[in-house]
Parts: sequence; structure tokens; C-alpha cells
Amino acid sequence: MDPAHTDVLSCPFCDFSDSDTYFLTQHVELCHPENGFSPFIAAEEESSQTHITGPDEPHQSSRGDSPQLPSLSYTPNESAFIDGYVECPHGCGEVITNAELQLHLDLHVAEGFAFEEVNASTKATGQNDAFGDDVLFDDEEAEFASILPKGDRDDILQSKHPRKGSDRDIPSSRRSKKSKKGQSHGVGGSVRRLGRSELGPYAHEKQMPAWLWRLLEDGSKVTWTNQIQPDGKLHKVAVVANETDRVIPVLRQLCDQDDSVDQAYFCSPLVKHVFKLPKEGGFCGYRNTQMMISYIQASGAQGCDHFPGRLPSILKLQDMIEDAWDAGFNPTAKIETGGIRGTRKYIGTSEAQALFQYLGIRCEPFAFNSTPELSANEALRISILDYFRQGSSAEGQAKKAIQTELPPIYFQHHGHSMTIVGFEIRKNGSGNLLVFDPMFKASPGIERLIDTKVNSTNPARLLRAYRRGADYLRKYPEFEILK
Repeated sequence: MDPAHTDVLSCPFCDFSDSDTYFLTQHVELCHPENGFSPFIAAEEESSQTHITGPDEPHQSSRGDSPQLPSLSYTPNESAFIDGYVECPHGCGEVITNAELQLHLDLHVAEGFAFEEVNASTKATGQNDAFGDDVLFDDEEAEFASILPKGDRDDILQSKHPRKGSDRDIPSSRRSKKSKKGQSHGVGGSVRRLGRSELGPYAHEKQMPAWLWRLLEDGSKVTWTNQIQPDGKLHKVAVVANETDRVIPVLRQLCDQDDSVDQAYFCSPLVKHVFKLPKEGGFCGYRNTQMMISYIQASGAQGCDHFPGRLPSILKLQDMIEDAWDAGFNPTAKIETGGIRGTRKYIGTSEAQALFQYLGIRCEPFAFNSTPELSANEALRISILDYFRQGSSAEGQAKKAIQTELPPIYFQHHGHSMTIVGFEIRKNGSGNLLVFDPMFKASPGIERLIDTKVNSTNPARLLRAYRRGADYLRKYPEFEILK
């Protein structure tokens, strides 16, 4: 069924609408539960809250050691008194703005799709659910790919004005750059301390709670499993609970089978989807940095020697970023943030760039702002499409779903960051980013298809959690990426 001509149904309780009756039902159950109880939200017993006491004696850290931590109990609603923020009622531990709550909960629904649910609901409704994050596409958005010839776009695609007003913001003084050792760019009266608008709800926190420190210090559970490798031999493979490998080949096959997709491009299949631990909260910037590093490790790319073994932990990345600042890479950020070691302050493109430059890994940032000729979200999507087209061969261009060996892209907007792993052009002319979102794990339906020949009767529903199109992006006035 053509998504542009699909009947759109509206939620009776809010302005949400969708042409998928199954997804609309899930939305109502999760966002507007009867009597305040949703079957999609696990109830948490009071006895499950564990009291964790911090160290008795102060312990100063330089690298790898825990700083002094307060004696705190884990309380799921500790953010309830932060104006403008709310903890996700689904129980994931993410603290988000009130304005983003509905979308966040809808993505939890997509995160939970099982392969059986997709096939069963398709047969029940008789629909070919051929749409993604966007339901309706107007003519203006459908023409985004041909708005300007490439030669006229350079100034728009490489805007020198970084975005403002984001909790992963990069004000002009935070643009990461190499300085001579011992010098700071703009350090002095012109440097201001950032607040919640840039650093999130815990911008003024000196140390994260002890229970969270220990959660991050212990890391995700690792199990060992026997897997048949490409050489036909059985090998023991470590499986990390918050890392999912080999997802991109599944997404590529799903796009190939989705009738609404005209062409799709993907980055290297070596990138892992890294997602947050339960209850960890807003460390998306670190998780996206880990996804970038997963590509560097697996591909043997420049800088891989800096990351032996497992992916560096969030605590390790905090140490490395502070080392980069001390070495003269965007040193004003240390003054602006007050330091990030041992805290829950948000990081973003600036910190990732400083880290990679410090380690000698080439990278390039871009900022996108709206102009009279082009909106920021259109300029962003044109740039990402150009990136993937230039990285694919002429032979590959003839395919519908194109696999490249390109690195992924660090992507952020106000309030959140993700990792771009692909781009798709729809048959109606619109375009979607394809992302790994660290807030959400791979759905059971996706996990079941890993290392298989995919044959899905409803590929669009499984792709929903990975698509970010015009309806999503137009809500944000500015974007940044790090290639």
C-alpha cells in the first residue's frame, strides 16, 4: 500500500496519528493506559530498590579509580523535581524532557516488536505496512533531494555556525580545535559555565550516585557462546549484553524487501549497536562514541591500537576526554563544563572530536542551520545522502540496498544523539536517516534475524525504530555531525 495514500488514524487522547492500527493501539496502551496501568510497563516493587553506600573514606581519582561518592539509595524517580524533565515511565531510567516523552514511549513500542507479532498483525489487518517513522509526506519534503545542485550547496552543508540551545550543545567557544600546548582558546572572562540547557538535568552535579558509578564500573554482563564462523569452524564468542553485532546486514535486507524504499545505503557492517544499561540514564554521547570506536576496532582503521580488547567504558572515556582537554584539544570545555569525570553531565560532538583528535584519528565536524533557501533538516539529509553516494561504487549504485565500507557518523540534535548507519530514499521522494539509537536495544524481531536470510512480510514495522525522517527532524532547528 502506498504510504502517501494510507488512511491516517488519530489518537483520541493526543495529537499522535499513524496509519498502522496495530502501532496506534500500542501507543494508546503505553501512553494513555486505563487506570494509569500499562501492560507495557513493568511494575517495580519497593523491595527491589537497593541501598548502596559510598566509600567511608575520601578517595581521589586520577585515572580509573572511583572518586568520593555520596551514600545514596537508588530511587527511580530522583529526577521528579527537575523542572522540565521526567523519568521514562517505561522503566528504562532515561531522564527526558516532557516534550519528548510521547516519542520516546512510542520508540519503546517499536523496540519491543517481535518477529511473530509483525507477521501475525500483518495477516490480521491485511496491510502492507510500507512506511517508517513518517506517515505523511508533503510535496516540499518529497523534493528534498533535488532542491539545490551540489555545486550550490557547499556553504549550506558546511555551516560555520554551531547550534545553540541543546543539552549536548557546542557553543562557539566549545568548537573542538587543537591549540598550542599550554594555551587555551578564549579562556578568561568570555568563557561561561554551561547549565542544564547544554549539559542536561544533572549539569550541576559534582559526582554521580554511588550505585550508578558501580553499575558503570562493573559494565555489562559478558557471556560466552559457541558460534559457527565463516570458515565453518566452531568458535567461542564473547557476547556483551548491551552490544548487538551484525545488525546492519539485517536492516539492509529489510530495506531491500520494503516496497516503499527506492534505494538505501549503509555504512560498514562492522559497526555494533551499543545501547544503554538498564537504569543508567543519559549517557548517549558516550554510547555513540563507543559505536564509532567499534568500527575502528573491527576494521583496523586509524587509531585502532588505542582501543585493545573490549570497548572502553564510560568512566574510561571520561578520563580520556579530560586528558584531551589537558593536552590542548578544546581546553575551554573543561571550564565550561566544570569537568565531566565521575558525573552525569552530557557530552556531544565537541567531546568526541576532541577525543579522536587527541588520539590522532582524523575526523571532521559539520553544523547545519536553516537558511532562507534550505531548512536545517533538508541540508542535513542532503549531506548524508552525498556522503553515502560518494562512498559507493558505480556497480553498487545499481542495487536497491547498497552496502558500503564507510564509517558511521556521530549525529546530534537538541536533547539527544545517535549514530547514523545508513540513508534511504523512499519511492515518494522523501528520505530517512537510518540510525542506531543508544536509548533502545535491538528488538526481538531484529535479533532473531541476525545471521539469517531475511524473509519478512512486514519489513517496515521492524525498520521503524531505526528510521528518522522529516516528521522527526523538522522539530529541531539545528544539527551537528562528526564524520
